Amino acid sequence: MHKSSAILIVDDYLLIRTAVRQVLTELGFVNIFQADNGKTAQDLMRKQPIDVVIGDWGMPVMSGLDLLHWMRRDARHAQTPFMMLTAEANPASVRSALQAGVNAYMIKPFTVHSFASKFMAMIGTVGDHPAAAAGVAAGPVPAPEPRADNAPPVLKPTPVQADVIGLQAPLAERLKRCTVLIVDDVPTNIEVLAGALKDEYAIKVAISGRKALEIAHAFPIDLILLDIMMPGMDGFETCRELKADPKTAHVPVIFLSAKDAVDDIVGGLRLGAVDYVSKPADPTILKARIATHLALATAMGDLKRQNDLLIENAHLREDVERMTRHDLKSPIAVTLHASQALLGSELPGPQREHAHMIEMAANHALDMINRTLDIHKMEKGEYQPALQPFDIRDLLARVARQTELAFTDRRVAIRFAAPAATFCLGESLLCYSMFTNAFKNAAEASPPGATIEVDVAPGRGSLHVVIDNEGEVPLTMRGRFFDKYATAGKAGGTGLGTYSIRLMAAVQGGDAAMETGDGHTRLTITLPCV
Repeated sequence: MHKSSAILIVDDYLLIRTAVRQVLTELGFVNIFQADNGKTAQDLMRKQPIDVVIGDWGMPVMSGLDLLHWMRRDARHAQTPFMMLTAEANPASVRSALQAGVNAYMIKPFTVHSFASKFMAMIGTVGDHPAAAAGVAAGPVPAPEPRADNAPPVLKPTPVQADVIGLQAPLAERLKRCTVLIVDDVPTNIEVLAGALKDEYAIKVAISGRKALEIAHAFPIDLILLDIMMPGMDGFETCRELKADPKTAHVPVIFLSAKDAVDDIVGGLRLGAVDYVSKPADPTILKARIATHLALATAMGDLKRQNDLLIENAHLREDVERMTRHDLKSPIAVTLHASQALLGSELPGPQREHAHMIEMAANHALDMINRTLDIHKMEKGEYQPALQPFDIRDLLARVARQTELAFTDRRVAIRFAAPAATFCLGESLLCYSMFTNAFKNAAEASPPGATIEVDVAPGRGSLHVVIDNEGEVPLTMRGRFFDKYATAGKAGGTGLGTYSIRLMAAVQGGDAAMETGDGHTRLTITLPCV
């Protein structure tokens, strides 16, 4: 790919866009465009030929995944290489991106070297297939295809066909890899059963209960077909020892025997067998029962792993919260101090820009840590606000200016009216976070070029701030607008924004309410006033 190729960086975080642009510049690329969400990128791509897209996953208005879907449906951009640059590391997200046609998948945070290597591999400078750059085994690299606008050729994305590292295969595919152990002292019986099952499963055999125990301990076994009447150790005793050993207790056992008395069947099931099939067994029925019990056992194994993961995540959350409270603030504070010291010295332009980025990122990280800890304390009833009178008009004016600057590309304006020197009783820093969140939500929900109306109405002992924006809350969200983790599918949405607004208002002795209709949404935040 030519160094003059047009590259588009799509991310709602300015510092990430700046960092990626600098890496690309150092790699020799000079034609670089930026967008803060998928919709802005879409508008730009309709006007400007783009050869490569680097996009975040979670962004307001339109996510990176939605942008990718649109590109793959549009003939002009169906072959344009797309690198997903995101913090979404869960297997389902990776699979969704690969199925949508992503060429490379980069997890944040990343190093300059890892980003540069994966980017150059994706565009074909390194001899890796695009899918390999995303972590997928791939076949031969397809030849580049020329574009209609005579721009430099780009590589054609290839549908993902191989397994992806770290992702679970579909259940049906996993069942085909299962191993069935047949235990019977009659070789003819083993030969018949193995012949019926060998095309669908891997088969192991044992001619005694003792040998079955040895095989079950030495190899991963997914299901055991166990005869009852065997010399030495019969099937009942074999099953009893299998279930008594934690290593093999989870393996489903199906008794396969000519003994079909009720007492035999009940006794076998009480020992822990999952089924009891009388000989001679119909191959079709036996296969159906084996498939059912393998599917159940696999699902139970998945549930156990998920439960173990939830327990591990709960412990991890406790560790992270402890680290956040005690450990992370110190290095961030040192980073912030060092960046401010550098900015106070004589630095060349590029180095000063880097130092400024470090300062902004450190401040942002510190704000997020403080906010997360505050919400956690509020939920536990441990947050004690320091309520003091302050002029809310000045605070709203500052938040409005910052919000307008953050949404410059969408031309969102905020207009508010408030009596001069309007004092409320609260914690100014907490109110700053609360209204920043509220204004941001209103701006994201508003169409481009809209005006958000903010009205401040003092009352008896309380003050109401009404934020009115164009756009209605979806019907499915209206009853749970302030619920924790409730989201209408907004890209990157966590369902904590409006939840935290009400929580912050309540802890200061106020409240938050929402009404929507007639093409508008009005959020009313109530606070005590003096």
